[in-house]
Amino acid sequence: MNPAKLSRDEKQLKTRLALIESGFSLISSHGYGAVSIRNISKHANYTQGAFYSNFSNKEDFLLELMRLQFEKENIQLQKIISTENSNIDHTIDGLRIWLSDFFNNFEWLKISIELQLYAARDQAFALEYQKIWQTHQDEVARILSRLIPATQLVDQKRIENITVELISLSYGLVLQYMIFKDDIEKYIDIIIKSLNHSLEVLNTDIN
Repeated sequence: MNPAKLSRDEKQLKTRLALIESGFSLISSHGYGAVSIRNISKHANYTQGAFYSNFSNKEDFLLELMRLQFEKENIQLQKIISTENSNIDHTIDGLRIWLSDFFNNFEWLKISIELQLYAARDQAFALEYQKIWQTHQDEVARILSRLIPATQLVDQKRIENITVELISLSYGLVLQYMIFKDDIEKYIDIIIKSLNHSLEVLNTDIN
């Protein structure tokens, strides 16, 4: 029996995913500046025309990698910090496992550095970068708010500040870990202690 033919939308999705996978690998290995649209297309076994059918340009492609990674992270965090999970210790254990995977996701971490460097050099790109980052930050803040009893009593700005602190601390420490490759638990402990302290202060203020 012949396999069912893919629809046009299915073919385009398959092409898009192959390009994303290839670009993710190439940019993390060689850097954004060293990778061309031709490189990405060839690595994925598609033409440059196929690339332009899915992305406006290389900058649009880089931003899509960012969007997809943040969506993946948000889904993972949602599963760990759910409304059904009221056991804070179990949640913290889940966050530790997630952070361990995050610290070892060197492909994405290298791309995140490329994103920041490019945003620092290109104002138009920086504006789009900031929009995606803000959406991610807002979603993480919403997820973290589930750890706070009586969230309605807390100034939303304080939750946002905790989120910014947590994300910034995580990315800063993971960069150090990428360089030194030392004790990963040391870095995870710093992040968890920071989160616990922030939650304790909030809960004390509420009570």
